[in-house]
Amino acid sequence: MAHGTHSRGGRQAIGRLAVGLAALAALTVACDASGAPSGSPSPFVWPTPSPTVPLQTRRPSPTATSSVPTATPEPTATSTPAPSPYIGVQYVGGTLGGVWTLAAVRHGVHADSVRLVIEMVEPGDHVPLFRAVEVDNEANPFPGGHDPTWGAARIDLFISDLYAYGYPLGDELPIELDGNPCVTRIGSYPTYDDALLGFSIGLREPAAYEVHELTSPVRIVVDVWHGQ
Repeated sequence: MAHGTHSRGGRQAIGRLAVGLAALAALTVACDASGAPSGSPSPFVWPTPSPTVPLQTRRPSPTATSSVPTATPEPTATSTPAPSPYIGVQYVGGTLGGVWTLAAVRHGVHADSVRLVIEMVEPGDHVPLFRAVEVDNEANPFPGGHDPTWGAARIDLFISDLYAYGYPLGDELPIELDGNPCVTRIGSYPTYDDALLGFSIGLREPAAYEVHELTSPVRIVVDVWHGQ
């Protein structure tokens, strides 16, 4: 009994195996006929560019830039020249009082200087009160206005209680010094004061100068130095 049962079970198993193999064979045939199954990966396809983006067939040209500056350059700072140390230099001397008469106005031109001599008639052991100052010709013009022919600067000399009665001052002044490297001319300064006589020395550029008080005869001497 037991032997017969085992024989029937083996036959049933063989039958089920045959059915499975037949089904697998049919599936294989179906796949060969219809192509890849729905679960298989799709074949690779080259991407197609979007019709709105053209293919780049050459290197792009550089973008043109404007040659017009976008900002206005700042102006270059310029330095202001320092004022000359000679401007404003002054000498005050002599003694106030008495009456003095102009005897002579002389000048001398030397290799390194120009000298102006104001001589008085009266003898004495001192000179009349005076004041000399160097000024910028444009910033400190004459009472009648700026005269650029005098140069960049002037030395103005004012002498108190000095009179030019009978002296041909208008004939002797101004004294033009054409070609001199320092002084342009020597002339009168209009003081509009009967008790004050004025003289001016025109300078091409500010320059060093000195004032001396001399006696026997009484003189006020101005030396203007150039090349210093």
